[in-house]
Amino acid sequence: MKKILLSITLTVLLAFACTDRDDELLGPNIRINNKSGVNFTSVQVRVDTLIFENIPSEGFSNYVPFEIAYAADTLVIETDSTQFNFTPPDSIIGNPLPLGLYTYELSFSEEGEVLFNFRVD
Repeated sequence: MKKILLSITLTVLLAFACTDRDDELLGPNIRINNKSGVNFTSVQVRVDTLIFENIPSEGFSNYVPFEIAYAADTLVIETDSTQFNFTPPDSIIGNPLPLGLYTYELSFSEEGEVLFNFRVD
């Protein structure tokens, strides 16, 4: 009888102890994926709103919570020697994102244009 009670107790505890990485989110969380061959010293989202720092080539930033986030946003990307600007067309901005985890994937074309891809994680 003790083994059955212990099994049930452990099962209940395990069921309530397991959480997913998005269980405690209060809003949309965005990270930057640097898919280029250069290190980003900073990536600024919107004007003076939020800055991601020191994202290595082929690396990721941490997720950062936003009160309001969009599938695309104005970005200023700084590398050691250059600054790149990205302004999305109005057609891809869309409505504010719901609660969740998202990634802005950034790289550059051979002409030096920012290549932007939005991904739901």
